[in-house]
Amino acid sequence: MIIIDHSKVPEYAQTLIDNTRRIPDRVNSLFCLRTVASIDAIDALIKAFYNEPTSDLLRHEICYCLGQMDKSPEHIAKIQAFFDKILLEDYPQIVLHEAVEALGNLNQDNTFKLLERFNQERDGILYETCFLTKKLIEWKKETDNGKSEGLNLSKLRCSTNDPAPPFNYKRRPEYASIPYLQQILLDNEKYDLFERYRALFTLREINTEEAAIAICQCMTLENSKTCSDLLKHEVAFVLAQMEDVFMPAVPYLLECVRNPAEAPIVRHEVLICLGEMIKDKTLLEPFLSNEDLIVSQSAESAINLIEYRARCAEQEALGGAGVSKE
Repeated sequence: MIIIDHSKVPEYAQTLIDNTRRIPDRVNSLFCLRTVASIDAIDALIKAFYNEPTSDLLRHEICYCLGQMDKSPEHIAKIQAFFDKILLEDYPQIVLHEAVEALGNLNQDNTFKLLERFNQERDGILYETCFLTKKLIEWKKETDNGKSEGLNLSKLRCSTNDPAPPFNYKRRPEYASIPYLQQILLDNEKYDLFERYRALFTLREINTEEAAIAICQCMTLENSKTCSDLLKHEVAFVLAQMEDVFMPAVPYLLECVRNPAEAPIVRHEVLICLGEMIKDKTLLEPFLSNEDLIVSQSAESAINLIEYRARCAEQEALGGAGVSKE
């Protein structure tokens, strides 16, 4: 258990901005600031983004966290102003992807206009992220935030702002069928990406080992031609949220991250997911020397997660309280 001290925003902010600190320490401070979610915390994240000299991983995570901090109109206005600016600038796709996805969470009227810059994109993660963002905003308007489908987004298993909603499998029995959801998830001809994401998040809601294994089929070589980098990265993110049933996913994830042909955005998310699952950090240590900074820094963060979980287990066995992630 992490203990967040809301009075330590300046301390968290200083750690985040200090590029002499280890990446795991900075990422931990970043997520502490997300949990605090005050206006001062937002300011700290924005400052850190602009001051970061080298780590696209950190910029990407900052955009993700900002997209989760839509607590009030004041929060949204400040976050929106930040995204309005960076989407007009040149950043790597992994960073812009997260900014575009966050815009879908903010659900502002001018989002479509902002995304016009990427109209020329015809493939890759930016094209797909823009497509999902537009579809999510349209779905929210058409369904009154899910009400017409009988969905209460605040009652889902996970409290994250996601790029697509699940299907209401309790109202529509066909969506309770794991083979049917797997069929939707893997079929890029009959179903668009938004529908496939909806199948993915429905499997997360069902939350069984069978559902986890169905999700993992996206990462097999057999399905590599129909499952994009963006989809595979989301698959790893979702699997990490299925903590009660995710262990059957480990072999699929290890096979995926060991494939040098996988995109850095995929290997990043898979490494972080494995950091939440496995106990043996030696399985991830080879990636510390990877030539891609996103992969090597993700491995460092994942190993830190494994070590933190081990300390928590030891502390729990001794009857202690919270421990530091550092």
